Amino acid sequence: MAPIIQEPNDDLSARTHREYLAGVLETFGKALSDNCSVNKRLATIMQVPLVGCASHRLNLAVRHHLEQYEEDSAIVQALMVKLRTLKQSAKLR
Repeated sequence: MAPIIQEPNDDLSARTHREYLAGVLETFGKALSDNCSVNKRLATIMQVPLVGCASHRLNLAVRHHLEQYEEDSAIVQALMVKLRTLKQSAKLR
């Protein structure tokens, strides 16, 4: 969702997007908030464990899977740190 450009000096900056979305929420009488407390309460009422969001579960699963490659990952990370300079990355060409 992008703000409507109405004035010649309007832009698509982050500030403009924030102001636009704040206006839309105000127009429709909606508040923006975290729903974590709602999810916890719903899980308590339903007497089920709180599982959390899908992206968090995916992150946990990927981390668990990559644990077996921790040594290789550390080597790659160290190499990437060294390659941050232009001189080092030029050596690979």
